Amino acid sequence: MSDPTPDPTTKKKPAKGNAEAFYDSQFSIEAMQNEPCENGFTWRTVVGALFIALVMLPGIIFMGLMIGEDMGSAADWVVIILFVEIARRSFITLRKQELYILKYTVSSLSSVSGSVALGGGVFAWMVFNRYLRNSEEFANFGIAHEVPDWFAPFGDAAYQGGFFAEVWWPVLIVTVLTMVLNKLTQLSLGFLAYKVTVDVEQLPFPLAPIQAEGAIALAESSEDKDKKNFRQYCFSIGAMIGAVFGIFYVAVPILTSAFFDRPLQLIPIPFLDLTLAMEHIIPGALIGITLNLGLLFTGFVLPWRIAVGMFFSTVFFKIIFNTVLQRNGLLPSWAPGKDAIETQVADTLDFYLSFGIGTSFAVFAVGLFGMIKAIKAYSKKSKSSDDDVHASGGGDIDLSKFWERNKDRGDPPTGLMVGIWVISAFCFVLLSNHLINAGTPAEERFPVAWLMGFAFLWTPINTYINARMSGIAGQHAGVPFVFESAIFASGYRGVNIWFAPLPLNNYGGVADMFRVCELTRTKLTSIFKAELFIFPLMLVASFIFWSYITGLGPIPSDNYPYVQKFWPMHAQMRALWASAMQEGQSLLLDALKPGVIGGSFALGCALFAGFAFLGISSQYIYGALAAANGYPHNAIMIFAGACLGRYVLAQKFGKERWQNFAPILAVGFGAGMGLVGMLAIAINFLWASIGVSY
Repeated sequence: MSDPTPDPTTKKKPAKGNAEAFYDSQFSIEAMQNEPCENGFTWRTVVGALFIALVMLPGIIFMGLMIGEDMGSAADWVVIILFVEIARRSFITLRKQELYILKYTVSSLSSVSGSVALGGGVFAWMVFNRYLRNSEEFANFGIAHEVPDWFAPFGDAAYQGGFFAEVWWPVLIVTVLTMVLNKLTQLSLGFLAYKVTVDVEQLPFPLAPIQAEGAIALAESSEDKDKKNFRQYCFSIGAMIGAVFGIFYVAVPILTSAFFDRPLQLIPIPFLDLTLAMEHIIPGALIGITLNLGLLFTGFVLPWRIAVGMFFSTVFFKIIFNTVLQRNGLLPSWAPGKDAIETQVADTLDFYLSFGIGTSFAVFAVGLFGMIKAIKAYSKKSKSSDDDVHASGGGDIDLSKFWERNKDRGDPPTGLMVGIWVISAFCFVLLSNHLINAGTPAEERFPVAWLMGFAFLWTPINTYINARMSGIAGQHAGVPFVFESAIFASGYRGVNIWFAPLPLNNYGGVADMFRVCELTRTKLTSIFKAELFIFPLMLVASFIFWSYITGLGPIPSDNYPYVQKFWPMHAQMRALWASAMQEGQSLLLDALKPGVIGGSFALGCALFAGFAFLGISSQYIYGALAAANGYPHNAIMIFAGACLGRYVLAQKFGKERWQNFAPILAVGFGAGMGLVGMLAIAINFLWASIGVSY
């Protein structure tokens, strides 16, 4: 009896006359490069952006506040699959250029920022910054009154009158100006780095073709509507699992928070904390497990070596090594009665802040060493090729290509982009200088020369270096703690600089984006058009939904379990850095232990060298160092998923087939859980609007 599930490894010839097929599993980068570049920003992209901003954004915000997760690539899937099905039934062909820009637009609108779980645009940060300034942690460090009003208002006035109250005007002006200047600098300087690395140096960008294929081949399209493929099967299965799990994990807390004083959690959010229960056996250790099934699916797709490194590192450091440190008196900030969050803060101050700084520099040093080796190898290869070219009458790199405008590709004039970068960088310096130094005595001001150096030296050099590294080896290497080091080195003691927007950035990743755009034969002007539409759209949508959500109740609160637990920890660490230069505040300086920093740096370098000598993949170390100061709660579930996928499901379906199944299952799970969450949020909003009067 034949297997009814289609085999993704089976080769199929692409249909003739289907050059515009947008989900072609046989997508070929090379075959596309002779095609003309086309505009990808069309009315379909506009409709997709509106759908995200007006329909999915409240769900994204709630998911972040409640469980600390966004819908991730699931948001991309939901929009793209919706448009795929509408297009197929309307006999409309979506071009690959439209799909790439649609994915870019959706990703920009649906992104959630890191461990603070903030999504939904600029007003999300305004809510978070308001919490920071008015938090107990900032008050305890004595800096709440010194935080500038352009960062967040202080006191009861911050919670009255909405975002357009007079106390919010400085915040709105500074935030919008910063966003505009940052975006102008990002696109202009990123484009210039792209011109140098792609047109002048002709670097290969080895990962760009993979990103291009991933951006386009999110699903498959077929002219036969009744034909099923393995992606559809996997996505449907994952979506059903995600929907069922989402009912218990997301929907029940959201719905009960609308009808009762406290949400009912059938599954602990964000994790099941066993730290207090085990402290008499292993004091100082972090014990618990995250019961979010999504982490199991993450384990399916995460590289095995990374998952193994994460698991053994976090279990060793946070359970075994923490106990050793505590028994030897090296965790003086820890005391019985602390839960996982409090224990994590104490451990970080006593040991892991210094450990993390040392290992960060080790990763940077090893990455830089690898980049230098790759650059030398590429230069040697290029020299050999140049010798062949010279022998046949060819020439060297032509710097004039930097100024040539490829209109077919959609290049803006290079001179215009240089001018935009110079003007925006200079305005960035003026803004930063005004925010930091206004009203400050001349002898106590932050040096303007430093700001000029950030904008016109460090940022462009760092951007070019990272763009070139990506162009040669497909990797980026950022220097850790540049922001903090610059402030300490300057000797400036004001608190306001820790909250000011500094012209200190790395835009090397923009060169990758433009290269992927070129490979998908999408005109570069499509990106600029999309940004012009996204910015005001997100500004309006962010104001509408965050104004409504903050009107439902305080944030954080019991209704938002994730931020209720984690925002105080972020506030304490932020206050720790911001108060470091104040008199009488030695907590950060006490937490920075040179011996631990140097030892962890040496340990990291030795591990990389030893693994390289033995021929063992360095992915184990990257996973280990990334998770060393994390919670074992997540790593345990991810490792369980990795083991289930590797030793059970890959054996059942075959390794190659499972590698094709796993990513689609994971994205389907996220989409299913996200859609259930959105439905519950819609009911919550409806009840909040009309139910309170009954």
